[in-house]
Amino acid sequence: MLLFHLGQSQYAIPAQEVVEVTPQVELEPIAKAPGYIRGLFDYRGQNVPVVDLRQVIHNRHCNDSLTTRVILVRFPLSCGETRTLGLLAERVTETVRIKADSFSDTGVRIPDTPYLGQATRHDTGLIQKVNVKNLLPEAVQLLLFPARAG
Repeated sequence: MLLFHLGQSQYAIPAQEVVEVTPQVELEPIAKAPGYIRGLFDYRGQNVPVVDLRQVIHNRHCNDSLTTRVILVRFPLSCGETRTLGLLAERVTETVRIKADSFSDTGVRIPDTPYLGQATRHDTGLIQKVNVKNLLPEAVQLLLFPARAG
């Protein structure tokens, strides 16, 4: 699992979903996009949209720091194809081995957060797993990947 923070909270993404972790880069804004879409950047000749995870989860932008990174993930579109998506997160500093079955349901169901739900205890504290495939509603998928989604 790739560990990262959003404010004081810890989160994880399964390492097999991660393409690469890059330093924070200059982003080109996307006019009239939702506030959590921070912009686009060129990744090896491909325009990649970047989502601010702290804005999505905590309604605050990620802090600019040396450990703020863009996590590039394989994002599965609802049409069945996969595209690269950037996730801006804080303190992206390590990977840890955590068995998938050690995560369990928290019992908390918030309708606007289908990408959260399972958590585990670790040496570093409580870690919630981010379910990348549920991160973006279909309408936002169509905005970011118009020729491919739908």
